[in-house]
Amino acid sequence: MKIIQLLTHLNWGDAISNDVLAIDDTLRAAGYESEIMALKINERLKSRAKAVDFSSLRPEDILLFHKASGDELMRHVVRLPCRKGMIYHNITPARFFLPYDAVMAWHLNRGRRQLRKYAAGMDFAWGDSGYNCRELRKAGAKNVSVRPVFFDSLRPDPDPTVLKGLRQEAGTKILFIGRIAPNKKQEDLIKAYDIYRNRFDSQARLYLVGGWEGTEKYYAKLKGFAAELKLSDDQVIFTGRVTDGEKEAYLQGADVFLCLSEHEGFCVPLLEAMARDLPVVACAKAAVPETLGENGLLVSGKNEEHIAGLMHRVRTDPSFRSEVLSRQRKSLERFRREKTEQRLLQLIGEAGA
Repeated sequence: MKIIQLLTHLNWGDAISNDVLAIDDTLRAAGYESEIMALKINERLKSRAKAVDFSSLRPEDILLFHKASGDELMRHVVRLPCRKGMIYHNITPARFFLPYDAVMAWHLNRGRRQLRKYAAGMDFAWGDSGYNCRELRKAGAKNVSVRPVFFDSLRPDPDPTVLKGLRQEAGTKILFIGRIAPNKKQEDLIKAYDIYRNRFDSQARLYLVGGWEGTEKYYAKLKGFAAELKLSDDQVIFTGRVTDGEKEAYLQGADVFLCLSEHEGFCVPLLEAMARDLPVVACAKAAVPETLGENGLLVSGKNEEHIAGLMHRVRTDPSFRSEVLSRQRKSLERFRREKTEQRLLQLIGEAGA
């Protein structure tokens, strides 16, 4: 018996691909024959995966199909002779992208249509969160279970130049990590930052870490919005794509992590921030409350004045900051590597391995 993971793109450094690689490592360490197939494979990962080829699949094999968008694979997957499971990372609702990219919106709509059409044809389905599992059940999936994504607590060395620059800055460093995308609501981050800068710390800076390939129109809107508020490129910093070392430097050098995203299936950067003892302020939307935990510093709405006040308090009130960090450490315990590995192997056993 072999366990095959299938996805459209195996990329270097993104959360889904990192999860795929961690699943493969865990299965191999547990003695399973494990394989990764992808339509497109990053050059740096050619040794970890192979091109899609269903000809060698046997009835006793288990296929794990990672679903996060519209694709050419799903209609073929449901016809395969082996046991089939879907790992659902969620699909961003098209309404977020429609004003900026009609083609992307079409692909997202297509993905949700495929989910409704084919979910019932899978033998089982796993969601990264309870939020994702609810969508799976609504789409008709059976044998639905929560399987959190793997979170790698190992840290690369921080980029020394970036870290030194951050530590030399006098003002508050507010950080968000995530691609520049309409569902992540970077404009709301800019609003909250502007209020914080005007009321509490004129030297504060906002770091938006993430690329905008494919979302150039939304990026242009954000740049224009910042200009309307008379915010300079030295105040709202768009880093573009960064290396692992640069990202680590931003996580270590920041003072608060702010997330006002309106759609997340899990949101790994929340865990990355908590693992560095970086206090997190987040909007309680989609799967964010599950990932951050019930005791996280969550806001129920988009009152930017309240959000700015919370950031100021966690920055200046030592006892409050200590309480927030203590709660975050407890929340992070749920995602320890050994717990995630145990959960994966339990579900693999239930799937018939």
